Amino acid sequence: MKEIHRISITDAVVDSIKEIIESGEYAIGEKLPTETSLCDMLKVSRTSVREAIRVLQALGYVDLKPGKGAFVANYNAAPHTDNWYDVEDAKFYDFMEVRMAIETLSVRLSVERASLRQVHELEEIHQSFLEANESKDLVRLIMLDELFHTKIISFTRNQLLININKQLLECFRIYRGDSFTNKDVYVNAVEPHERILLCFQTKNSAQAVQEMRSHLEITSQDMEAIHNSHTH
Repeated sequence: MKEIHRISITDAVVDSIKEIIESGEYAIGEKLPTETSLCDMLKVSRTSVREAIRVLQALGYVDLKPGKGAFVANYNAAPHTDNWYDVEDAKFYDFMEVRMAIETLSVRLSVERASLRQVHELEEIHQSFLEANESKDLVRLIMLDELFHTKIISFTRNQLLININKQLLECFRIYRGDSFTNKDVYVNAVEPHERILLCFQTKNSAQAVQEMRSHLEITSQDMEAIHNSHTH
C-alpha cells in the first residue's frame, strides 16, 4: 500500500483504502486493519482514517460493526445503476422528487430512533463539513454532504429506505458534484445542516421534516441554476 504524503486530503485516504479493498487483498466479510494500523500504514492522522472509513461505509465498501471494527462489505451486491434507470429519461427533477419523499420520511424516523452516540456521530460529520467549507476542499465537501444525508437514512434502521438510497446515490452523484463547483452552495448547505442537526439534539422530528424539505428545495434551486448555466 502506498504512503500518503499530503495528509490533509481525506479523499486520498479513501482512495487508498478503496484500492486495497478492490485489489482483493481483503475478502468480502474480512476485517480491515485497525485504525491505528491504517494510520501507520498510510502515515495519516486517526481523524483522517476515521472519516475515510465513514465515507467508504456510505459508499458501500465497508461495514462498521460496533466494538469489532471495519469489515469489507459486499460492494458489488447492489444492482448496477444502468439497470435501475434509463439515463436519457432520468431528469434532475425526478431525482429531487424521490429525494424529497425519501429524506423527509427518513429524517422523521431518524430523529425519533437515533441514539445519543449516533447524534454525536452526525455532529462530528458536520464539524468536518464546516472545516472542509473553511478550506474550500471541494472533494471532501461533496463526500461529507453525501455522508451527512446517508447517515440520517441509516439511523432509520429501515433496510428498504437504506437500499433505495444506495441505488439513488450513484445516479445523483453527478448533480451533487456539479452543485459544489459554485461557492454560493457552500453557505446554502452549512446552515440547513446545522438546523437539521439541532432537531436531532432536541428530538424535534416535526421540525426536522420542515428543515429537510426547505434544505432540499434550496438545493434544487441551486442545482437548477447551475445546470442551466452549464447548458447555455
